[in-house]
Amino acid sequence: MVDTIIDAGNVGGFYEDAAYRSGALPKQADQYEELNRSTLGRSASLRLPWGNARDVLPPSFLSDHSPKKLRKLEKREDVAEKIGLQSENNHECFRYAPLAFRARFFNMMNALGKLLAIILTPIVALTFLMVVLFSKEVSLVEYFPTMLEVASVVLLPFFSMWVVSYLAIRLFAGFLLKAGRGPEWEFNRRTGMVKVWQYPRKLPFMQRQPPTVIEKPFYEFDAWCCARVDRHGSLFDLVLSHRYSKLDVTVGDILGSHGHPNICYAYWDFIQNYMDVTRPLPDFPLIEKYRDMDPVTAEHDRETGRPERYWRDMDMDTFKKKVDRMHTDVTIIDTVSRPNLMEERVRYAT
Repeated sequence: MVDTIIDAGNVGGFYEDAAYRSGALPKQADQYEELNRSTLGRSASLRLPWGNARDVLPPSFLSDHSPKKLRKLEKREDVAEKIGLQSENNHECFRYAPLAFRARFFNMMNALGKLLAIILTPIVALTFLMVVLFSKEVSLVEYFPTMLEVASVVLLPFFSMWVVSYLAIRLFAGFLLKAGRGPEWEFNRRTGMVKVWQYPRKLPFMQRQPPTVIEKPFYEFDAWCCARVDRHGSLFDLVLSHRYSKLDVTVGDILGSHGHPNICYAYWDFIQNYMDVTRPLPDFPLIEKYRDMDPVTAEHDRETGRPERYWRDMDMDTFKKKVDRMHTDVTIIDTVSRPNLMEERVRYAT
């Protein structure tokens, strides 16, 4: 956990009065009905506790932004600004705005093809090796054509997906990188508000109507780890539900579903730490360049002597150890055993 707690006050008016301060939760109205969870829904969900957040985050927040990648991005123009993408991850807000379908399709195709190719290649190779070693009737030379045939059937589709999607992304980035319909949700650290965009259904041959934008204080939401079962087993999503209305925010969309609830627990701690203006911003690569723009974070970094380019100048061996350490910290997280500090400020309906 980050030990530094700073009396943020209003720091020259930078933070608004509704900004989230973990040690000063306002008294909440009683909740008379759980509008977003039926009795059956609650049986497959766990309301996560407020407070005592650990200094953790989903490991992909680290691994997806290596120092090498960050240094490359520094040398390029801001593509997101150039093509009008509406995602925003900085010292003020954490906003999710998905890309257009074509970009998401090729990204998914690339990730799936790469994953399956990497997983299946050693399995196929080991199978061939075992057959050759333990079969007295077949020699390697005789079996080689069969090996190639089976490998082409099993592996070629996934390598093709990987290569085709990679080339498409590299060669036609201008065409693929297009903004979708707009933002879905936003956490604003300065204001302490959660903003949600609700889009009306798009009717054929008619222009899409503007979205309804809803804004509520962060401390009026509760985090739920929601489980569902499909043919692959149990999957878990993080959902923030407004305590006093039928407003669900599926913040887990940014990560996708996971086979273990600890990723949801870590994500909830990250959100609390990001919104808490009595603490510095969570220390992860994506928003490192904005740390000196947040007053509490800038003061923390001056006091601790944190290097300005801590992540960007890190060597890859050290970075890999940091990622591995985060995986370990997420594995041993103690979320389910913590008291819910919000229960001191609100009476829940359930």
